[in-house]
Amino acid sequence: MRNHRFIPAILCGTLIAGWAFSQSADHFRRGLLLLDQRQFHEALREFTLAEQERPSDARTRNFRGIALARLGMAREAAAEYREAIRLNPRLTEAYRNLGFLEWSLGRPDQAQETFQQALRVQPDDALSHYYLGCIELNEGRYGKAFNDLKASRLPWPQDPGFLLHAATGYVALKRDEDALKVADEINRLPLNDADAVSLGSLYLGLHQQQKAQALFKRLAREHPNDWWASFDLARAEYLWGGSGEAARRAASLTAHYNRWEAWTLLGIADAHSGQHKASVLAFRQAARLDPNHEERWLDLTRELMAQSQYAEAVQAAQEGLHHNPASYALRLRLGAAYLNGGRYQEAEKVFRDLIGHNDPTPTAAIGLAQVLLRTGRAQEAVSTLSQTRQRLGDSFLLAYFTGIALDRTGQHSDAIRAFKDALRFNPQSAEVHRWLGQIELQSRNATGAIDELKQALKLDPKNSQARLLLSQAYAMAHNPTAAANATRDIKNEELPGTVEDESKDFFLPPWQAPPVNPTKSGKPAAGAFP
Repeated sequence: MRNHRFIPAILCGTLIAGWAFSQSADHFRRGLLLLDQRQFHEALREFTLAEQERPSDARTRNFRGIALARLGMAREAAAEYREAIRLNPRLTEAYRNLGFLEWSLGRPDQAQETFQQALRVQPDDALSHYYLGCIELNEGRYGKAFNDLKASRLPWPQDPGFLLHAATGYVALKRDEDALKVADEINRLPLNDADAVSLGSLYLGLHQQQKAQALFKRLAREHPNDWWASFDLARAEYLWGGSGEAARRAASLTAHYNRWEAWTLLGIADAHSGQHKASVLAFRQAARLDPNHEERWLDLTRELMAQSQYAEAVQAAQEGLHHNPASYALRLRLGAAYLNGGRYQEAEKVFRDLIGHNDPTPTAAIGLAQVLLRTGRAQEAVSTLSQTRQRLGDSFLLAYFTGIALDRTGQHSDAIRAFKDALRFNPQSAEVHRWLGQIELQSRNATGAIDELKQALKLDPKNSQARLLLSQAYAMAHNPTAAANATRDIKNEELPGTVEDESKDFFLPPWQAPPVNPTKSGKPAAGAFP
C-alpha cells in the first residue's frame, strides 16, 4: 500500500481550531496557530514555553509531541505522547497520535495495541477505528480490517494502492462481488502503469477477461517497445485461455529479448497447446538462462515426465541439482523420475536420504512406499507409512497409500479403515472409492462394491478402472445387463495412475511491472500527522 494522506487535511485544522477556542494560555494558543500554519519549529518553541508554565497539562504535551513528530524527532514525540497519557489516561488524541507514530515507524503491533487502548477509552473514535483498519488491512487480517474501516464511518481514500489492497482482501474473503466493485472504482481513477498491471491481474482473478484485456492491450499500445508491456500482454493472453496467442507472442519475445521469462511462458503455452517437443526445448532454454533457480528445472522435468521421458528427466534433475545443490524439490523430482522410470534402487536411495534428513513433509515417505510396493515389500511400506504418520500426523496421501499397502498384505479390514481415514481429508476422491469397491469385490460383497464403484464414477466418470470393476461387481450380483452397460462406454485410453502428483503445475513467471517509486510497506511517512 503506498503512502498517502488517509484523512482529509481539514480534520487536522478542525482539531487545532477546536483546541484553540478551548485554551486561553498565550503560548499554547500561538503554538496551535503556528502548527496549523506548518511553522513547526516556532510551534515547538511555543509549546515548550506552555509546558514550562503548565507541566501537568496533558494537552500541551500532546501538541508538543505533534510538533516534534512533524520535525522528524520521533523518539522525543513518542515520549511526549506517553507523558500526556500518563497525565490524562483518557486523552484519546494522545493514544491516537502515538499509535500513528508507531505505525509510521514500522511497528504495526505496537501501533495496533495503542489504537485498541484509544478505543477502550473512546469506543466510537472514528480515526482510531480507521487507522486500526488500515494496519489490519496491511497485515492481511482482512475480516477485522473491514469491520474497523466500517466502524470508522470515514470514506476510503481515492488511492489506487489502498483500493487494490482492499480488493485483494475481499478476494481473500471470497467476497468477489465487493472486490469487483472496488476494482471498477480503481479503473475510474488515473493509474500509473504499475497500478494498471495490478488491476489487470485482479480482473483476471475475478474472471473479468474483457476488462483485463482492455488494460493490457492499452499498456502494450502505449509502450510498444517496452519488454514488460509485451510480456504482460502475452501472460494475460495465456491466463484468459489464449495459449495459442500467448505462444505466438512469447515466441516473438524470445527472438527480441532471449529472457528466461519469455522462454518459460512459451514452454507453458506450448505444453497446454499440445506442442510438447517445442515445450521441452523452450524449458531447456529457460533453464540455461536462469540455472540457479530450481523452478526452471522443475518446469523442464515436469514436461519430460509428462512425456514419459524419464531418463531425460533424471539427467535434467541432476543438472538442476548441480546448480541448486540444496533444492529439496529437485531431489524429490529426481526420486520421482527414477521411480517412474523403473530405476527403483536409485529412487529408494533418494527417498531414504531425504527421510534420513528428517524430511518435514510426507512426500519422501510416500515415494519410498511406492518403491517398496513396486518391489514386493508391502509390509515394509506399511511400517514406513505408519512411522511417518506418527511423526508428522495424518494426511490424505499417507492414509491413501497406507490403505494400498495394507490391501497388498491382505489386511483388508485395516485397509478399509485407512481408506476411510483418507476420505476424511478428501471426500471427493474417486480413487479412494475405487479402492474400497475393489476390496469389497475381493471380499465377495457385490452390493458394497457396487455402491463404492458407482460413487467413484459419479466423482470421475472417466475412471476406466472403476468401470471395469463395476462390471465385475454386477456380474457377481447376477446382473449381466448392468455389467454390459458398465463397460459399454470404456474407451481405449491409458488407465489413471496414482493420485499423487509428483510434478506440480508449471511456475508461471511473474508480471513484469514497470519501475515505480518505492513504497514503504503500506505505512505513512514517519512524522506525518493526519
